[in-house]
Amino acid sequence: MLNQFFVTHLPSSGEVIVDGDEAHHALKVLRIKEGERIRLCDGIKSFAEVEVISIGKNQFTSSIKSYGEVPPTRVHLTVVQALPKSDRIKETLELLTEGGVSEIIPWQAERSIAQWQSDSESKWNSAVREASKQSRRVVIPKVSPRKNSRDVMTALTDADCVLVFHESETQPLSHVLEKISTKNISRLALIIGPEGGISERELAEFLAGGAIAVRMGEPIFRAAHAGVAALAAVQAGLRLW
Repeated sequence: MLNQFFVTHLPSSGEVIVDGDEAHHALKVLRIKEGERIRLCDGIKSFAEVEVISIGKNQFTSSIKSYGEVPPTRVHLTVVQALPKSDRIKETLELLTEGGVSEIIPWQAERSIAQWQSDSESKWNSAVREASKQSRRVVIPKVSPRKNSRDVMTALTDADCVLVFHESETQPLSHVLEKISTKNISRLALIIGPEGGISERELAEFLAGGAIAVRMGEPIFRAAHAGVAALAAVQAGLRLW
């Protein structure tokens, strides 16, 4: 499997110069050589297999050998992720990225232990970028601005369906997926609460805004792991996988 790197612009043919952090990782960590083939992506839709043709001090030049574009996903999957504990943030973002999320909305829930910091947005973006590279994703998930509980449903106004996962709910996820699988769903949002759970006030607000409460079953997932489990179940239920 070819090592993958991201570039800002990826033409369909010709040469591409890679510099910055990606070049540093390629040259100093992976120690790529002239003649080696790697994969370049633009993080949006394009990818190419390229051959390294020259190496400089802080950059390298590659020649495109093949080029392609991934088609748009049939369903845009948004996960509203309550801020996990600080030692779980990277793991959570890696799992969501590997699980096929399209967009992540950080959520400062009432019971979130962690607090959004001035550098949190850049750290979250860096984490999903690195996870995309590791998992060979062409499209880097979007990290949207952090939301408070009162703003969550407003941010999801374009969603065709919003599912809020709650441990006290009796309606299984599978039953809801059966009902919506025949509908033309193009944007689906999943709300994942914090370790302390979604408060009754928050749940009431989400339901009043049109969200559907569902339960994934037993046992109860950690907040850091629930998102990827929900993504997997939804994609299987909607036959995206």
